[in-house]
Amino acid sequence: MNRGLSFLISLLLAAGICNAQGYRIVRSFSAPGSSQGVAVDDNCFYGIGNQQITKYSKNGDSLVTWKETDSRLIRHFDGGIVVDGLLYCSHSNFPEVPMASSIEVFDTEDLEHVQTISLGIEYGSCTWVVPGEDCWYVCFAHYDKNGENVDGKVIRDASWTQIVQYDKEWRKLQGWILPPELIEEIRPMSLSGGLFIDGKFYCTGHDAKKLFVLEFPPYGMRLRWTDTIDIPFNGQGIALDKEGNLWGIDRKQKLVLQSDLMGARN
Repeated sequence: MNRGLSFLISLLLAAGICNAQGYRIVRSFSAPGSSQGVAVDDNCFYGIGNQQITKYSKNGDSLVTWKETDSRLIRHFDGGIVVDGLLYCSHSNFPEVPMASSIEVFDTEDLEHVQTISLGIEYGSCTWVVPGEDCWYVCFAHYDKNGENVDGKVIRDASWTQIVQYDKEWRKLQGWILPPELIEEIRPMSLSGGLFIDGKFYCTGHDAKKLFVLEFPPYGMRLRWTDTIDIPFNGQGIALDKEGNLWGIDRKQKLVLQSDLMGARN
């Protein structure tokens, strides 16, 4: 995200525009197979599902789709972000898959797979990735391997969540865990989408109609939960375009939604 947009969004947030009345959904797009996340660039948006990614025009026309064809791989894509013409998608691996989480990189022109970035975190759900100042931040939800059996179904609880900082070469630098009160707020799910603006994380929870604002602590290993902002859709993946529109995904209806942050003042 460029500094101008970052400054603009921080002003909007500081002015209190980003509240339940300040948002409105201005457009929705049918995005079959897109149940997990969304990314945007200047002319397109990208609907992300468990094992596929589809590129759409800003009018909602499907342009190209990438699908996993290797039946030996179990991919579970969550969030995505476009940086310098590349789409970075978080790739989760649940406990039954004995491999580390990674980030899969695609060329935004034709969705050709470019690179797999290993993150060195096993048995964790990599839920989103965002660029920082000369670094990357990646969110991981660590799941109980056994889970709780409810009516014959295993519910995997996100027992704890952390945001890990990597350098530009994807070497792990340090990490922070969420405050206990936020874990209780989003339990049994996890942070499912995030933005990093002016030193703060704006994160949504799995199906939460909120953004949770997290700041770095002056000391210690826990991020500080400082604010909650209402959003007009159930959170999953989120993205911000250069005009300041917030994009989200309704995973149940397979819709990608565009929200106008200034809607209440128009």
